[in-house]
Amino acid sequence: MLEGEIIKFYREKSGLTQAMLGEGICTPTHVSKIERGKTAYSPEIISLFSAVLNIDIQTEIEYFRDLDKRLQDWHKAIIMYRIARAEEIKNELESSPFIQSSKYAAHYLLLKARYHLLHQELEEASRIIKQVSNVFPSLPLFERNLFYHVQGMYYINQAIKPDCADQQKALQVLKNININEYGNEEYFYHLAIAYHYIDSKIMAYMFAEKSLQHFKNTNNYTMAIKAESIILLQISSDILTDMDKLAERYHHLIWDCERIGFHDYKGLLYNNLGFEYFNREQYAKAKECYKQALRLADRNTIIYLQRLYSYLNSCIEGKLSGKTALLKKACEGIQVSKELKSTLYLSLFKLSKYQLFHQREKYFKYLEEKAFPEFVKIKHMILMRRFGKKLYEYYIETGNHEKAIHLNSQLEGNELINV
Repeated sequence: MLEGEIIKFYREKSGLTQAMLGEGICTPTHVSKIERGKTAYSPEIISLFSAVLNIDIQTEIEYFRDLDKRLQDWHKAIIMYRIARAEEIKNELESSPFIQSSKYAAHYLLLKARYHLLHQELEEASRIIKQVSNVFPSLPLFERNLFYHVQGMYYINQAIKPDCADQQKALQVLKNININEYGNEEYFYHLAIAYHYIDSKIMAYMFAEKSLQHFKNTNNYTMAIKAESIILLQISSDILTDMDKLAERYHHLIWDCERIGFHDYKGLLYNNLGFEYFNREQYAKAKECYKQALRLADRNTIIYLQRLYSYLNSCIEGKLSGKTALLKKACEGIQVSKELKSTLYLSLFKLSKYQLFHQREKYFKYLEEKAFPEFVKIKHMILMRRFGKKLYEYYIETGNHEKAIHLNSQLEGNELINV
């Protein structure tokens, strides 16, 4: 069967028809059946085909059989964040003469998409995902689950963008995975993130715990740090959680990042710790964490905007800086939002400007008419609840009870009151 697939590849590469290859050896119909693995054939026929095609069939068979292991090695290197090793195997596979013409083509392309996700090359990953969907409508069980996993990871990366049209796509896709068919428990981590994005804390915690255990068992220290950070985000939602102990766990993770050279993740951990301090109204400590996180972000990214807004918000709520300095930060945020075409952060920084100028009526008018509808449109539950509470209290204060009731229904009834 392997012989047939190899013969077909080199025949097509040589520009020969089945009749031309079989001339003096066998009929075109027999060549076709051999290539498709639909008939028995003698070693002598394969030897004759090999001579015509100028190949060593045994060498090609050994190389072909090694492809499956090479793909597994590549997948493991990507999962373990072994960037240099992943790059090395990628280059080896790209030099393979028939990987995209073999039964491993879909597997290879999906891992290639995953490689691009590793490097945040989302457009290329999206292109490959669409290619696999169109070219391989019926995938084997493992590849089908791998497809859902890679597609779910792509949607997670899209959901990070605050202007994402649907924060729930990742979860919808990842829930299609059958772990018994797939066997890759790493996907629990991405399932945890997907639940976190829709603010489903219990499910996010459960799957983050599962993934953490898996990463410990496989000595995947980089992913173990990421899984524990997701766990901390869930347990910290309880305002009664001991903040000193929580901060200590964050600082341990930051130290772990230093120890294993995972410097890119430090900024996120500082950001998350700042978020915890902010929720407990410890604005000075939140400001310092966001300041550290901001230093580790590239200005031309949405991540920079997120951290700049969090830094500004901490300063405003804690009255930690002068109005002039804060207005400068708000104006910077508006400018970067325009450069990055982020309508969401443009709205958030405009709200901050109204707040700094104490323009209360303009603030709530803009929140009601522009900002909050956008939060609802993109299903950003965290912002819906945070600003929904402010808007709800404003409606009650101003006697707009019908609007208050409607708003409460948008945020799942009583949940809004307990934000």
